Amino acid sequence: MLRQSCKLALMLCSLLATVAWSGGNPDDIQQLRQLLQPINSLSARFNQQITDPDGYQLQTSTGIFQVSQPNRLRWVVESPMPQQIIADGSTLWVYDPDLEQVIIQPFNQDLAATPAILFSGDIEQLDSAYFVRRLSSDHFELQPEQGGSLFNIIRITFAEGIPDSIALLDNLGQITLIRLTAVQLNPTLSDDNFIFEIPEGVDVINNVD
Repeated sequence: MLRQSCKLALMLCSLLATVAWSGGNPDDIQQLRQLLQPINSLSARFNQQITDPDGYQLQTSTGIFQVSQPNRLRWVVESPMPQQIIADGSTLWVYDPDLEQVIIQPFNQDLAATPAILFSGDIEQLDSAYFVRRLSSDHFELQPEQGGSLFNIIRITFAEGIPDSIALLDNLGQITLIRLTAVQLNPTLSDDNFIFEIPEGVDVINNVD
């Protein structure tokens, strides 16, 4: 099982899809498509907060987030507990320095049950994945149209055309808010950023066939 932070990172990876949703008002869908389609890569810092249904803060974390088409992800948690989540489009690595452990698994269709497909680039899946509703000119709400999603609602906010925050409401009523700062659109990101070099002496759990 992926840790919660890993699932959220995979959801962010899908920001880079060619958006072609069929659910929702066509004008709302087109507006979101126009905001996301120009983005081929993204680099930013993140601040993530998870709260329970009563508003009690359960967890906070900060770090660096990078994505690049197709399906390449780098999510580095700097505090409070370091963690790295790296994907090159076919393989996913989850590294916990405190545990001295690396989990390796395929970046495959099993992830379609998570919001990762929002930015996955898979047009056929996206076309029936979410019902899109525009709450304002730069604020959108997406509801999964299929069972098995980890989240009931996803809200994406832009500031002057740049992704600013993503909020997720899960099946337990918990809210995850991810704020992005120092955002760079379409930077040149080396392929090496999306390949994890396993440190010597760590335990490796390889779930790749």
